[in-house]
Amino acid sequence: MDVYQAPECQVVLEARAEQPLRLRAGEAREVRLHFGRIAEYPWLSSLVARQASSSRVWDPVGGRPRGESAESYLANTLRSVPEFTALFDRWSVVSVSAEKVLLKPAAELPLAAGAPLPPGSRLPYDALLIVGLQR
Repeated sequence: MDVYQAPECQVVLEARAEQPLRLRAGEAREVRLHFGRIAEYPWLSSLVARQASSSRVWDPVGGRPRGESAESYLANTLRSVPEFTALFDRWSVVSVSAEKVLLKPAAELPLAAGAPLPPGSRLPYDALLIVGLQR
């Protein structure tokens, strides 16, 4: 069996008062961040549900987007939302992958009071998330 050495990539965890934890890859030009479950980040789970609640693409009654998979919808949404892309500072988001999208009734999600959704609406709130970044 041949063994090839991979190029070195230092990963640094940096703690700051204004940003509790920050991940930086040394000199790498491209990295993939595995967030895990979106529901582990309440602000992100809420963002996903809010975006779907006001989207013309997401069908809240059917609990799915029109014309694409829930995974594609979620990935495309996060790629275009400034509140999410701003997290990565000087990195460009080159890919977003969402798998195993989970739904909840709108009444169980932290949406603005009086959100105009039909009873029984189902919105995405969780998925496995992987983000590709490039400098």
